[in-house]
Amino acid sequence: MGEQDDVARLVAILTQVAGPDRTPDRVGSETPINEGGFWLDSADLLEVVLACEEAFSVDLEPSAVFADGSALTVARLMDAVDAARRR
Repeated sequence: MGEQDDVARLVAILTQVAGPDRTPDRVGSETPINEGGFWLDSADLLEVVLACEEAFSVDLEPSAVFADGSALTVARLMDAVDAARRR
């Protein structure tokens, strides 16, 4: 499986948690996971993190996922998964 497959798996997780009403028509690497994108709240984000840990067999560090308060995007979450794989 390549990087595209991993991103597709991540988007599938986000889509499942968000549901059809909150999933944007177009999803790219810079699509926000919260406001302006998938509109996930903190409980939804926890569900996404747990689903990612299971799907990618990693332990995500909250500080890597939610670092520095900047916008959480699809790419940023994928980066956190990749970083967890390297540990």
